Amino acid sequence: MIDSFNVSLFKLINGANSVFFDTVIGVVSGLGDGLIVALCCAVLMLFRFRLGMAATVAFLLSGMIAQLLKRLFDLPRPPAVFEDVHLLGSALHSHTFPSGHATSDGVMVLLAFLIWQWRDWRAGLVASLFLLAAYGRIYGGVHFPLDVFAGLLIGMLSMWVCHRWSRLWPVERWNKGDWCWRIVGMIVVIEGAVLGLGYQIQPATAQPLAVVFPLVSLWLVMVFWKQSIQYER
Repeated sequence: MIDSFNVSLFKLINGANSVFFDTVIGVVSGLGDGLIVALCCAVLMLFRFRLGMAATVAFLLSGMIAQLLKRLFDLPRPPAVFEDVHLLGSALHSHTFPSGHATSDGVMVLLAFLIWQWRDWRAGLVASLFLLAAYGRIYGGVHFPLDVFAGLLIGMLSMWVCHRWSRLWPVERWNKGDWCWRIVGMIVVIEGAVLGLGYQIQPATAQPLAVVFPLVSLWLVMVFWKQSIQYER
């Protein structure tokens, strides 16, 4: 019964496509790309170190869990099962459960509500964008709904666990050394450079993000360093 509902829901979502949604979801769905999320977490470390560290650990943890489950179950993706799948990007055929992109999206969904208050419109906006990105994995024909739901759950649980665990970390002691911020800044610059210099985002329709995110992240690094210099003075 679950499998039948899973397939029926996939066909409903994947079949409700249009040129407009292909354009919008095709770009937004790239938000779940691993390097995009890693860059977001690194930038957050500049301004809220403990929370950024927790998000980074959650991203890595959820990714490892997803990859382990993918190889444990080794289930086929929609293009391997159906012939009429509407695709955004390349056709993938194996390791569908759970969605790795959705695990990253799940981390970011909960993170948005940890950065801002629950009723803050910014939290709702950011969380909605990453939920739409997860939805895009179904719309784009590379995952079934159950894959995405499981991925989101893994990501959010990982973020919740790492957020609580981070309360035990000696963050204040780490912050006392200049090396801490220099390393984080270097990570942001390296990740931004890799993303902007030929990195291929999946789906290919989301490639504009490889231009926008490096520029924004490098600008935020400069903002942080300017604030640091003013504070030292």
